[in-house]
Amino acid sequence: MTLELGVCSWSLDREDAARAIRLAGSELGVRAIQVGFFSRSAIDGVSATALAKAAAETACAIVGTFVAFESEDYTSIATIAETGGFLPDVHWEGRLESVRRVVALTGALGCSYVGVHVGTIPNDETAPAWGTLLTRTRTVADELAAAGLTLLLETGREPVAVLLRFIDAVARDNVSVNFDPGNLMVYGVDDPVRAGAALRGRVKLVHLKDAFHSASPGVEYGRRAELGMGDVQIPRVL
Repeated sequence: MTLELGVCSWSLDREDAARAIRLAGSELGVRAIQVGFFSRSAIDGVSATALAKAAAETACAIVGTFVAFESEDYTSIATIAETGGFLPDVHWEGRLESVRRVVALTGALGCSYVGVHVGTIPNDETAPAWGTLLTRTRTVADELAAAGLTLLLETGREPVAVLLRFIDAVARDNVSVNFDPGNLMVYGVDDPVRAGAALRGRVKLVHLKDAFHSASPGVEYGRRAELGMGDVQIPRVL
């Protein structure tokens, strides 16, 4: 099996995706990129034509997109649990509209995948947040299915066993995984190697970053590390 090394556009330019593609292809010589949209201005400020042109000019293929939301608060694990993804009622309609715009861009680019953190999925299936996230994730998955796209749920804020139960409960054929083993370490929720084995067959795209074990798993973030220098065990994950 050959694994294509790519880059996330937001590692190069968070607001200008076309510039990120040019940097990736021309200056780094990378042949694949996942394009991320982290604000409404980033979504509204670009066209599929401009992105496709940048990709063609630099021979850097767009393998998928990713959508996040500017009102998410990453100050702590607790704040992102409250503000992240599809959970906050006050932001749901606006975030759904952002997803729809990214879906349109993704379809126009001829890509297959849209990644997102849907929110922190609770361990307890009877928790109100579980039902809210389940209903809203189904809504998003159905919108992507109508466009012929696959929704990729990013790993990290919950144990992989919980994520798998959630995906099975969503019960949509177009829902798979964007595997980020580093997130599992940052949030202190699971072992990356064991998680990779459990997710085998579900993973479509992978993010690689490294981190050290959290001193207070699930409460405090684990510290980031250079790739290969942390506790994620990148070679074993691959």
